[in-house]
Amino acid sequence: MIRVLKNELVSATLYEDEYSRRIRVDDYAGVPEEIIRFIDEGIPPWTEKLIVKSRPGDVMAFEKLGYQREAFIAGYFSGTDMHFMVRYLNEERASSPRLGDEDALVRAVLLVPPGGSSVSNHDIKFATPADDEALAKLYKDSFRVYPTPVNDPAYVRKTIDEGTVYAFIRDGNRIVSAASAEINAKYHNAELTDCATADGYEGRGYMRALLTALESRLRGMGITCCYTIARSASFGMNKVFHQLGYKFGGRMIKNCMIYSGMEDMNVWYK
Repeated sequence: MIRVLKNELVSATLYEDEYSRRIRVDDYAGVPEEIIRFIDEGIPPWTEKLIVKSRPGDVMAFEKLGYQREAFIAGYFSGTDMHFMVRYLNEERASSPRLGDEDALVRAVLLVPPGGSSVSNHDIKFATPADDEALAKLYKDSFRVYPTPVNDPAYVRKTIDEGTVYAFIRDGNRIVSAASAEINAKYHNAELTDCATADGYEGRGYMRALLTALESRLRGMGITCCYTIARSASFGMNKVFHQLGYKFGGRMIKNCMIYSGMEDMNVWYK
């Protein structure tokens, strides 16, 4: 749920995510001390993690307020970097037993040569609201646990109506691979997300093709920064973004409910 807080001193746009028990400050205006004081007055009892998308000049101020930097995205704010500053209200949420394995996975990914096979030979379509049921079916079959209800056609249709761009590949009447771009027109950035390929269709270069097509569409819309937040345990998805020229921006600890439960997520940007 999006909620906007505003008083005579500050304003803040909050994404309140009870499912993943987190609150994320997606935008703000004003002095960090006043912003955090204002937000702290109304934190729901289910909240375990607070995240602020901070501008570089405010990082030290948020650190003094008990926040720490977990990751960053270069160029997020129309060319200015963004830092994910976090504070944990639940001590267990702040640590992960998987960090060693996840660090090893990133090192292995970074050894993979960038680039790869041609991705121009796939018939890629961009979704309209009429594709809502087929997209939702792919996501329902692909994700047992996911941070957003992409398995609901009404939700998919709503996001399309609001400007999210979905690219997909069909086999007959069935969508077998898809990805989306959630566009932030204010700051000229987009999150590449909702990446799914049906069982039996892996290894064909579909995801590389879809992400490349989305990037091309986004450039034409004036988007200057693309990023993704990928499961830290997924070698395949991290490799795809690395091969497409994305840079590793850090890891978000127990960031959201996805796949196996509350998982760590890697940030990649371009």
